[in-house]
Amino acid sequence: MANVDRLMEHIGDFGPFQKKIAILGSLPVILFAFVFVGVVFLGHTPDHWCWTPGSEQLVDECGWTEVEVREVTVPHSAGSFCQRYAANWPKSQNKCDAVMWELALNGSQTLPCDGRWVFDKSYTTTVSEFSLVCEKAWLAELNQVLLAFGFFTGAFVTSYIADRFGRKPCVIASMLGLGITGVGIMLSPWYPLLLLLRFVQGFSNFIEEEVRL
Repeated sequence: MANVDRLMEHIGDFGPFQKKIAILGSLPVILFAFVFVGVVFLGHTPDHWCWTPGSEQLVDECGWTEVEVREVTVPHSAGSFCQRYAANWPKSQNKCDAVMWELALNGSQTLPCDGRWVFDKSYTTTVSEFSLVCEKAWLAELNQVLLAFGFFTGAFVTSYIADRFGRKPCVIASMLGLGITGVGIMLSPWYPLLLLLRFVQGFSNFIEEEVRL
């Protein structure tokens, strides 16, 4: 322990060099925080309800708002919007007034949603972009599961990659991997591709964190 104390006296206190290394070493940790916690915002489920055939007529011809259309076309049992009323929309000129009567007759009859949804347009997430609600809600959870699986897979190959190619190339490759997969996830038109990129992102991130240690 005495030798360590003399060595620390020789090295000096926490100077400019140590501060620079600490700041540069903290940058990957900041990126990791965005990767790991960002799904809380990107995977949030906006307000949504099942689209009902003919509901555009209530908006365009009757001047109803989307909230008013939702209130009369979607059952509210247990707060679920995964079904719609089996309403037959009237074709008469007084359909704006008759629609309430039609819904009153058919209010007890519901149908499962046919897969078309209306989402809150104030913001967009992966859930609203790929319609991951109701029976497909479990697919939204795979976003974080594939990231964790990337961490798990990277744990088996991290030591070999660092020993075989060195720490510096691994850190550079990891940073490039995070950047490329981040852009790919943002532009992905298919959800399976997004999940694949999410796995690669977790794999790259684990290599970076392990190599830094």
